[in-house]
Amino acid sequence: MSRHIIDQTRQSDATDCAAQYARIARAAGPNKASLQLQRRPVGPASGRRLMEFLRIARGRRA
Repeated sequence: MSRHIIDQTRQSDATDCAAQYARIARAAGPNKASLQLQRRPVGPASGRRLMEFLRIARGRRA
């Protein structure tokens, strides 16, 4: 019995494997949007807010 005309062996390509590994690595890592939020610059009012929170935590009122 001979092979069918569409039966062909699939040649594995190293770039296919590398692309699949890269896709898996990207999916396993954190999302790009969450990384940008973590690196977002701190606003000028945040330092003052921290000082107020510390003041209240220490028990000092107005």
